[in-house]
Formats: sequence, structure tokens, C-alpha cells
Amino acid sequence: MSPLLPFALRALLICGSLCTTLFILRRVRQAKVQIEDSIFWLLFSGCLLLLSLFPEITTWVARKFGFVSEINVVYLAIIFLLLIKQFYMSVRISQMDSKLKSLTQKVALNEEKIERGKLDL
Repeated sequence: MSPLLPFALRALLICGSLCTTLFILRRVRQAKVQIEDSIFWLLFSGCLLLLSLFPEITTWVARKFGFVSEINVVYLAIIFLLLIKQFYMSVRISQMDSKLKSLTQKVALNEEKIERGKLDL
């Protein structure tokens, strides 16, 4: 097991985290992403930056839990964070679907009331 992450991987993680941060901040400024979503992506980018600036973290985790390589720790962390995000997105979509059904039913009832009112006149 190598003592630290390779320089190329560290540079890639730093560039990736900085690009993600700049992209999210630009999208927030353009009002194309909600603040709640941007917080996750900024934290995600911060985690990548933390892992790239302090590769000892990945070495320690790899040794502690018996990973073959430090890069596997990075991949596992990224996959874990994205799975958490996917779960919360699924919950939000389910909630929005329920709200959409409720609003559709209310609109249909209101339109029916309006039609009945026109017929009674």
C-alpha cells in the first residue's frame, strides 16, 4: 500500500472540487439551483478538497478498515455521499408527486364548480 495518494489523483480531486464549487456558486447566482441543493454540493466539494489536501485521512481509513488501496476509500466515500443524495432526491420527488396529485384534484374540482355555476345561470 502506498503511503499517500498519487499526486495526479490529488491534483484531479483538487481541480474537481474547485470546479464543482465554482459551478454551483454560478448556478446559485443565476437562480438555477435551490440553496438546499447547493449546500449538499458545496459540502461534497469540500469533502473532495479535504481528501485531496490531507491524504493521510484516506491512508488511515484504508489501514483501519483493511482496504487494499487508498483510492478505494475515496471511491467508497463518493459513492456513499451520492447514494445519500439519491435517497433524499427520491423522497423529494415522492413528496412532490403527492402534492401534484392533490393540486390536480383541487383544480379539477374548482373547474367543475365553475362549470356548474355557469350552467346554473
